[in-house]
Amino acid sequence: MKNSLLIIMALTLPSFGICQYHSLEMPKTSPKVKESQYLGVTEIQVNYSSPAVKGRDVWGPVVPMNGDPIPWRVGANMNTTIAFSTDVKIEDQPLKAGSYGLHAIPRTNEWTLLFAKNDNQWGSYYLDTLNEIALKVKVKPVQNTHSEQLDFEFKNRTDSSVQIAIEWEKLSIPFTVSIDLTQTTVESFRYQLLGASTYAWEAWDAAARWCLNHNTNLDEALAWSDRSISGGYGGYASITNFTNLSTKSSILWALGKKQESDDIMKQAIPLMDNVQNDYWVGKSLSDQGRVELSLAFFDQMIEKFPEVWYVYLGATRAEYLNGNNKKALNHLDKAKTMAPSNYADYLKGLEIKIKNGEEI
Repeated sequence: MKNSLLIIMALTLPSFGICQYHSLEMPKTSPKVKESQYLGVTEIQVNYSSPAVKGRDVWGPVVPMNGDPIPWRVGANMNTTIAFSTDVKIEDQPLKAGSYGLHAIPRTNEWTLLFAKNDNQWGSYYLDTLNEIALKVKVKPVQNTHSEQLDFEFKNRTDSSVQIAIEWEKLSIPFTVSIDLTQTTVESFRYQLLGASTYAWEAWDAAARWCLNHNTNLDEALAWSDRSISGGYGGYASITNFTNLSTKSSILWALGKKQESDDIMKQAIPLMDNVQNDYWVGKSLSDQGRVELSLAFFDQMIEKFPEVWYVYLGATRAEYLNGNNKKALNHLDKAKTMAPSNYADYLKGLEIKIKNGEEI
């Protein structure tokens, strides 16, 4: 019996040793790739295994064409997945936030991209195109420089759209992902401001300022600005400073509440403390034609930051728009003596415009 047991162990252990699983990372013929980029606040993540051409004729012999016998998994091994953290549009067709299996039916002049609800399939063998597909879009392949490895490229980015191109061999198959930038961003702010950011006045102010700069959601932005100033429950983390007061003033101005806006800005002016940031607030006052406030603003800036040349440039603009050319030129002379040499031509040209009564 003992000898029989030894014989069984001798026969089975080597076999077990060959077949057992291990956790070593090994080089793969089609390496895994994970790409992630943001479009606004929307994260786009693509996960795929990237096969190489290796001199093969891939379109047909390797990649099934025309969906015959099955769609392509857009890669190797597990199906390629693409995930969106918010609702998006693919080629102007809506797709809900989530993770999708990406499959394709390649044809010579047109590809059909399939976004499958199940993102955990090995290949496309069991893809039920009738019930599994959340979205189907048709796109045009274009000729491209040779790409030995399958790759996903992000191109032609705007604030609210990006083109994703599937590139392999000498083909590129681009499709456009777009978002509602305002909706996704504002919804993200609402969610984030419930978390740790709720205790930071800067977060409330930044959300309000973003809405102001994009001229959207201004009533809620005003409430966010107030929260930045007054703090949370029981006034916790309340703070009043030039930054959040000037944000509130600008939102009130955008809402047409001009007297309230002026009153808040008068409270803000004595609190200015950052010459670079505060300068642009003063410039916006001049641009809006708020003459009295812009003059008071730059008078205060000169008092607080007398060594900064572009403060005098702001005062030049304010005085000129107020019709006081002599004071404008006096401020400009001061700026010219302090400014870096590379601004000399610009300031000289500005002087000529003021003397000629031209728009600056």
